[in-house]
Amino acid sequence: MPALAVYKPVPKEFSKQYKNEIEKTVKYQIPIAKKSINSIFKEVKTEENSYIKTVTIEQGINSVIFDFYLALIDVTDKYINIKQDIQPTDWYGDLKVTISPYLNDNHVDISKINSFLDYAQKKQIELENKYKY
Repeated sequence: MPALAVYKPVPKEFSKQYKNEIEKTVKYQIPIAKKSINSIFKEVKTEENSYIKTVTIEQGINSVIFDFYLALIDVTDKYINIKQDIQPTDWYGDLKVTISPYLNDNHVDISKINSFLDYAQKKQIELENKYKY
């Protein structure tokens, strides 16, 4: 599991630069992710195949969150090679566990990330209540 990977900190001389780049990435990626979440509603609404509709409901928003965390992993990988230590996964929670120590140690403001995750969770519940079965 990624949580068991060896933690290699971002070198101190790059900490401020890393923090700025991560926060800029968060600010840039969240509107894109929210737009993707909203497009999932349109996709589900127009999908006639019940199997595809169910899969989209169950995996769509999770895939958006996964991509968001992958963008943070990409930035981190520029400073310290962490991709090689991440086990193959399709769950964003593994990526969150992997990236969290880097965000914490470099004093990244994660309030926007947490707000985005709350937004995504509410949208997931709304999607399930509105369209599932």
